[in-house]
Amino acid sequence: MNRIEKISHYAVVVIAVSALIVSIWQANIAIQHNKLTVKPYLDYSLLQEDSLLTVHFSNEGFGPAILEKIDFYYEGKQFNTIWDVLKEMDEVDNWRGSFNYSPGSVIAPGVDKLLISLHGGIHARGIQTVILYKSIYEESKPYRLELNY
Repeated sequence: MNRIEKISHYAVVVIAVSALIVSIWQANIAIQHNKLTVKPYLDYSLLQEDSLLTVHFSNEGFGPAILEKIDFYYEGKQFNTIWDVLKEMDEVDNWRGSFNYSPGSVIAPGVDKLLISLHGGIHARGIQTVILYKSIYEESKPYRLELNY
């Protein structure tokens, strides 16, 4: 085997390894792209009209948001439902509507959901809501949305 043949064999091996590296790199880019095309992004809106406060959240991302957990906080205490918070605040009479979302609830892209509607005053009530959610890729660490109203 002469010197030129050895060099050509090494060149073939280098080209093959390079092609393998490029293929793996492209596969990783495709996986990242696919995850971004279905990433949810929850946002919220507070609407104050006259004496009615309405809190909505919506999925402004590209993929569905799968709710893991919704916690409510008031004066340092944690509550499982908004109704429990209203009882603690003694504002049950001001309730005009709300929804409780269970773990596994799916919020489709572009969908707006009611969290709570309260009557009475424009003062801040001091409620904090924390929503944990995932995409269909079920990441190990959930996304987080915090609302204060």
